[in-house]
Amino acid sequence: MNGPVDLSEKAEQQSSATGAPEQSSKDSSWIAEVSHELRLPIANIRLLVETLLDGALEDPDVCRRMLKRAYSEVERLQKLAQDLLSVEQVSQSRQELRLEWVELAARARYAAESVSALAQARGVQVKIDVAKDFRVHANQEQLDQVLLNLVENAVKFTASGGHVTVSTCSSSPGCFEVSDTGCGMPQSEIPKIFQRFYRIDRVQSKGSTGLGLSIVKNIVDLHGGRITVESEEGKGSTFRVDLPHPTVLTQHQVQQ
Repeated sequence: MNGPVDLSEKAEQQSSATGAPEQSSKDSSWIAEVSHELRLPIANIRLLVETLLDGALEDPDVCRRMLKRAYSEVERLQKLAQDLLSVEQVSQSRQELRLEWVELAARARYAAESVSALAQARGVQVKIDVAKDFRVHANQEQLDQVLLNLVENAVKFTASGGHVTVSTCSSSPGCFEVSDTGCGMPQSEIPKIFQRFYRIDRVQSKGSTGLGLSIVKNIVDLHGGRITVESEEGKGSTFRVDLPHPTVLTQHQVQQ
């Protein structure tokens, strides 16, 4: 497997090289991106409704098929709305971030349980290899978002019979990783995957808004941490999150 790619460092280098864009330009770009993502599901729903009104209602089988497709598009819009709200909440919480000692194993189990239906349907096993007393200094709600997005993404890109593992790493006390035995990705794609709305494989990413990994990186950045990626095509990927860990702690603080 190739060496890790540090997305935080790349972003810092790119920002210093190009300079910070004007806020109005950022806002315009964001609105354009959101509008583009909304256009397709709305157009699909309209087409399905028009088909029903043009006579498909008279055929029960066709009607049911059209309604199922419309329902899928509505779910897609709902997921997009939820992710857009998450992006906004993360951007607004920079000055209000409340950190606490969080048991990683418990939050990893929560993420695994949340994707259990998807994992079962795909024949993928989710493993938790984290000691019960391992804690990270984080905002619990945002840590849940990080784990859920990483585990769900790993399951989606892992074939039947494969597995996804949440584990700790020895490089630093606040480090954990989500690895999979999935399809992996080309090295050229890694710097792009945290961009908003970016999808490597739109077939395997069906139902995805393309915002999940962007939200993950924003949260890790908000915590002052780093996220790195190792991946090899045909062998899988590892997303490693390294959160700051206070160096001086009393036993009382750790137990809180």
